[in-house]
Amino acid sequence: MKYFAVAFLMIVIGCSQEKKTSVSYDAGVTFVHTSDTSRIFKPGTDVTDALHHRPIDLDIWYPAYHAEADTQLLVRDLFRLLETRANYYSGSKVGDGISGQFAQFFCTTFKCADSTSLLRFKTNSFKNAAAASGRFPIVVYMTAFNGMSYENFSMFESLAQKGFIVVSISSIGRFPGDMTTKKEDLMEQVYDAVAAVKELKKNPNADTNSIAIVGYSWGGLSGAILAGKLPKVKCMVSLEGSEFHHYGNEDMDFEAIKNSDDFKNLQFSIPYLRMESSPSNGSGKKDSVYDFVSDHVKEAHIFTIDSIQHEDFDCFSLVVKKAGNCPVNQRYHSALQLTVGFLETELKGKDNFLPAVDALMNKTIRKK
Repeated sequence: MKYFAVAFLMIVIGCSQEKKTSVSYDAGVTFVHTSDTSRIFKPGTDVTDALHHRPIDLDIWYPAYHAEADTQLLVRDLFRLLETRANYYSGSKVGDGISGQFAQFFCTTFKCADSTSLLRFKTNSFKNAAAASGRFPIVVYMTAFNGMSYENFSMFESLAQKGFIVVSISSIGRFPGDMTTKKEDLMEQVYDAVAAVKELKKNPNADTNSIAIVGYSWGGLSGAILAGKLPKVKCMVSLEGSEFHHYGNEDMDFEAIKNSDDFKNLQFSIPYLRMESSPSNGSGKKDSVYDFVSDHVKEAHIFTIDSIQHEDFDCFSLVVKKAGNCPVNQRYHSALQLTVGFLETELKGKDNFLPAVDALMNKTIRKK
């Protein structure tokens, strides 16, 4: 299946200047379609073709105050973005019906709810809600392999409510949009993120001097490379990111990425938080895993989360359970709590990360 929503947004958003007292906001979300004229998307075309330049859909969650008239999005509304964009990027009707297919896939994967209940589930995102005033730090979220911008919308809502602008970058490769494990496709996601931050610089409410990167799975690898291209990145969070490569799958492609200047010259002087499944993916043999931290990172915090699987870092592991009124476990909440605490500490100067670690240590998380 080919699907290609690009995923990040430009907003006219505001944010409130940090106060010593805790301020809570609603989560606004807005969608902007633009293009990167420095890149060609569809080969063999000229500027008269709508797909000649690299299309980018900017999806941003931001601190807001919603009114009764504002639209509270359903999961169905997020999935419909995928349908529309899949059709647009491919110049076909390949996206028709994807919403129902994806809803059924998630319900089957997480063994709860039915597709109708999931599609009707209310998010806490309010479309084009009035933005709060002030300036906010930016979180650039890099999605999983072929992942779409909505995959962790619950996390984005939590961060927006805490006073962050979140730009979610879909995993979109070269025309017609499929991501592969080739470096050339990986870099398209990276440059999409660079273009998104460039757009945000036009917004006086976005603090582009204070940026964090969060990457899930494949997005951890693209996010690590992105960190080397954005001078104002303050920290990175990896949700079992592929910058740690488990050998035995697509090894030649990873070696090409690892040996590229974009990767091998990375030297993180910024704090780095990584969370992993328990047991982590792969054989568990030390020599079967490329250790990103030992080669590239000075200050690393690495934790495993008890009983979590790789797919549990996606918020649908939680949303499906809620939609079907099934018991919800603490796995996703643990990852969310550590992520929010870490970003508040590194971007807002609040001492929230270590207390979060202390609260979860040896209960749902373990130090690695």
